[in-house]
Amino acid sequence: MTRKSINLLDILKNVLQFFTENPQLLEGKLALQASVEKLRAYISEVEVLEQAQAKNAKTETVLKGETKTALINAALKVLAGIGAHAAAINDTRLKTDSDITEYDLNRLRQNDLITEIHSIYDMALPIATELITWHVTKPYIDALDTNSAAFEAKDPAIKNIKARSAKATADIKEKLDEAYDFTKDSIDAMMLPFKTVNPTAYGHYQKSREIIHIAGGHKKGPTPDDSTTKK
Repeated sequence: MTRKSINLLDILKNVLQFFTENPQLLEGKLALQASVEKLRAYISEVEVLEQAQAKNAKTETVLKGETKTALINAALKVLAGIGAHAAAINDTRLKTDSDITEYDLNRLRQNDLITEIHSIYDMALPIATELITWHVTKPYIDALDTNSAAFEAKDPAIKNIKARSAKATADIKEKLDEAYDFTKDSIDAMMLPFKTVNPTAYGHYQKSREIIHIAGGHKKGPTPDDSTTKK
């Protein structure tokens, strides 16, 4: 959720909390009761969308992490074997080419990492028989190819997750805007008489409508009653 959406959801929750703490204000006012329940439903819908968005983001992180870790682990095992073989035959060039650390691999962007993995695969393939001595069998070398392909194959899935997350963000914004408009047009209007008959309650209601500025941790004016609040 964006900061603006978080602020707006907090406002709506505060309004709902106000009526929860002041149920007497709803007595005999069926329309106001119905509006408060509709606001509660709006908030529930937003929370469901928010949970779906969070789940999508978590899935994306897991997908990226698992595939990248498997790919790098396979590469490090093969590199260790190549390095040992290079030392055994005193091949300086091969030793230098295989001197690649976990840090080096982790800092690469996706496309560069895949390119590097392919280079390691090409380096290991011609000496596959010799690497058996250093506990690097052909399946380990082949894993570089299969794991890099699997890593690339995750792209469409990750893009789909990002698309769903983006849609959830748009859906949340749309639902919050709708809930805000409903609160302004319905609940605000029905609370207006309290400005004269119960100014204390009305003041507390208006206070519940104040924007909380998340970044600074303090309240920010004007309240949502001002038409400039929501663009």
